[in-house]
Amino acid sequence: MVQSIRGMGHLQNGLRIVEEGQELKVILLLILSVTMVSSASILIRYSASHPLAIVFWRTLYGSIVMALIGLFRGDTGKVKESQAVSNWPWLVLIGVVLSLHFSTWFTSLFLTTVAASVVLVNTSPIFTAIFSTIVLGESLRRKSWAGVVIAVAGAVLLAWNDLMTVGAGALLGDLLALSGALFLAIYFIGGRRFAKGIPITVYTTIVYLTAAVVTLVVCLALQINVLIFNPTEVLIFLALAIFPTALGHSVNNYLLTLVPAYVVSSAVIAEPVGATLLAVVFLGEIPTAFTFLGFAIILIGVSLVLVDIAREREEPS
Repeated sequence: MVQSIRGMGHLQNGLRIVEEGQELKVILLLILSVTMVSSASILIRYSASHPLAIVFWRTLYGSIVMALIGLFRGDTGKVKESQAVSNWPWLVLIGVVLSLHFSTWFTSLFLTTVAASVVLVNTSPIFTAIFSTIVLGESLRRKSWAGVVIAVAGAVLLAWNDLMTVGAGALLGDLLALSGALFLAIYFIGGRRFAKGIPITVYTTIVYLTAAVVTLVVCLALQINVLIFNPTEVLIFLALAIFPTALGHSVNNYLLTLVPAYVVSSAVIAEPVGATLLAVVFLGEIPTAFTFLGFAIILIGVSLVLVDIAREREEPS
């Protein structure tokens, strides 16, 4: 916990690169995005639809919402002047990655507990740090590698507990959540690299629509019903599109144009806590002592990586 508090202090220092007077704006947007994204797991669990059908409708409605906002703001007229034209293949690829992230994570929520699924999918900063060494040529220091090892140990403990207490289905759910974390890390890095110079409504519309199309193709291939018009389900899909998508993921994408990816990724430390509390209140899902232990170990490992990365950014080159 102390490590997490220190981490937030160092991440505040990461905001120094933001234009003067923008720090409060970034902090408020981070709080908004975490709050909104935390609601996703509860909304998904309330749905009676197939996980991939939920992904399709969430991303389709999300793309429509962002397109409407873009039209209202006049962003569509800026497309030709932006990087969207030259970067469109990369935006499509990022959309495919988003589909993979949602598909693996949504499925995991129906196989394991909300607490386990959310904390595992939010190990994405670990993957972000590792990929940064590969893609961006940034080297990880010893403390970062220690954080990776600690987080992995926590994930193993969590998975072992689920296997012993719930069964193989929960273990599969844990593995899918980790896969979701992997794809989320790629999604964040891609956004940091290619979202700049593109109106955020244009960027998210392209990415979400691509994710919807890819997911639809998979649903058709697997004969998964996507023609869902039940009023309750439609309300859930719309809520997913507005709250965790438009006010969560889209805000994160906008933040990636303002601050480094590690600052945005750091916000995920708060999401598992919020999602777990919501699961207790709305689903009556109380984590076991071992789940809490694995939960804490993972967050300590993630915090250690984020603190070390933040310190490295602060040091003069």
